Amino acid sequence: VNAEDWGPVRDFLAWMFPREDERARFLDWLAWSLQNEDQKPNWAPFLYSDRKGTGKSSLAAVATALFGPANTATQNNVDKLTGRFNMSLLLSKFVVSEEVKLQAGTRASNTLKTFITEPTVMAEMKGREAVPIEQKCCFLMTSNHLPLWIEPDERRYWIAEINHDGYASGPRSKEFTEIVARVHEMLTDPEAVARLHNALMRRELAPDFSAKTLNITNHSTDVMRRIQNAAPLVTTERLREYLDGRGKTHIPEFELVAFFKDELKTNPETLRHKMIELGWSRRSVKWGGVDYARNLWLRPGYTAYRGEIMSPDGSRFPISSAMEEEMRL
Repeated sequence: VNAEDWGPVRDFLAWMFPREDERARFLDWLAWSLQNEDQKPNWAPFLYSDRKGTGKSSLAAVATALFGPANTATQNNVDKLTGRFNMSLLLSKFVVSEEVKLQAGTRASNTLKTFITEPTVMAEMKGREAVPIEQKCCFLMTSNHLPLWIEPDERRYWIAEINHDGYASGPRSKEFTEIVARVHEMLTDPEAVARLHNALMRRELAPDFSAKTLNITNHSTDVMRRIQNAAPLVTTERLREYLDGRGKTHIPEFELVAFFKDELKTNPETLRHKMIELGWSRRSVKWGGVDYARNLWLRPGYTAYRGEIMSPDGSRFPISSAMEEEMRL
């Protein structure tokens, strides 16, 4: 089949991506991945909708037909992908992860980021030791939960909000359901799929498109900007509540690192910026009878000098006794 034809997929995509620039961005990613199957993109589309029945799974079915079911692996969440015995998934070309819900800074989220960008990764098959393999996977993810676990400056996920009136029980659900039915009927016809494949293979990509680098400054969607703007505020306010709620005037850095990892699920590398933003200062001091200095963060107005903490009113108390009291609390 040499002809090209979008069939009902053109109307379906207009529903899924009403913003033309977002539709073009997704299609460029899909077309590049088909045109360059011997390579892997370094970022993945993430389809988000807080409503069910918006067509996310149907869009994944279209892409599956284009890559071929034998070249596709579909899973719920990413547990199998980021866990043991993931060899078969990583040897697939196209990996669909539905209902993805993670927490920032966890092993699973970090492993997923590695798979998106790294061409050589460790994979394991049952009964065999883990070995390094070369993988060419491209990933598509979906979720009904806003992915606030994605860090604000993350360049591995391009998030699109799928929001239209054709969702299940929506005012135009019948109209959208009819288009989805036409799409699935088309997918049963190999020649129709071939014509769609031809259209994408011949698609001319936008001059500013790159499958290797996602420019989040120029190509962020509205939902990406909401996440970028909300994440720092949420983290900072939770940190403020933690410090104020316990009436802390000083806190060792190792305790903050644990709080960032265990409670905020945030990269501890942002710790310094957040504490400075709240006006706290860091001092390298000794306490507890050890002969090496450790980092201690102090509330605005407090300082530390020669083994003592000095408060804004001029009173002083030994760092060692303050830390002993801290440990009792």
